[in-house]
Amino acid sequence: MTYTHTYRGVVWIDLEKPTDDEVSSLVKRYGLHPLVGEELKMTSSLAKVEFYDEYFLAVFTLPIRERKGNVTEIVEREIDFVVGKNFLITSRTDTIEQLEYFGKIFEANTILNKDEKIEHAGYLFYYMIKKIYTGMIEDLENIKDSITSAEKSIFKGNERDMVEVLSSLSRELIDFKQTARMHRDIWEDMVEFSDKSIFGGDFSSYIRDIRDQFNIIHEFTGNARELLADLRETNDSLLNTKQNDIMKLLTIITFICYPATIIASIFTIPALGVPIIGSPYGWTILMVITILVTAGFILLFKKKKWM
Repeated sequence: MTYTHTYRGVVWIDLEKPTDDEVSSLVKRYGLHPLVGEELKMTSSLAKVEFYDEYFLAVFTLPIRERKGNVTEIVEREIDFVVGKNFLITSRTDTIEQLEYFGKIFEANTILNKDEKIEHAGYLFYYMIKKIYTGMIEDLENIKDSITSAEKSIFKGNERDMVEVLSSLSRELIDFKQTARMHRDIWEDMVEFSDKSIFGGDFSSYIRDIRDQFNIIHEFTGNARELLADLRETNDSLLNTKQNDIMKLLTIITFICYPATIIASIFTIPALGVPIIGSPYGWTILMVITILVTAGFILLFKKKKWM
């Protein structure tokens, strides 16, 4: 499906699940390299940038946070950009919320005739990437909010429940970083290209601005991972301490009950002449002995600071 937007001589063609005929038509209209056309039709899952005389191809893999039932996951979405002087082509196989929203804003700006700086398609590319990166930052902030919520639950005594939650958040951050790992290299190449690109030297400041925004995303991701690692270590320590306390309590209970078990076993031996057994106060005497021995063990444990 093809959506076409035009603004002040700049054409944006948005392809969603493009057909071979749609791609072939664009290749002929704008004189694109056949390999660029092939890239628009397939999903490569490899972020990259390639420069040509009159345009460049940029392929981005985007980490999108989606809710699936009770689980939140990072899914990978690819979007291809072909950017020329007066045209911009985007190609994708899935819905990308930020791009859909940008399309609505773009149409609104056309209707309202707002004076935004869109002298060539490079500026349009800049605004799109800024919007996409804003969405990525929002996803990271939501992940950080989840980490903060998990921290509060940990110190409320829910360490066991938080093991799975922290593991899920860790997986999200790993997938997020893995998906966006090549963006930094793309922007470094774009900075070098922008100084001598068809868009003029002034455009290099816009490319550097996007690179700086991605560096913020990269730093944000690293900080979130460090915070999560510290939180997991804290949670594991608290959980181990709680488990050790439980084992210690069970061990103490076992030792406290052990004397009573021994005494009961001794005086139930089926032999002649067992003392106390058969006397009028036998049961009372045995209970007193058991209580005294048990109390002795408790005092010993307290003296040793075992309980």
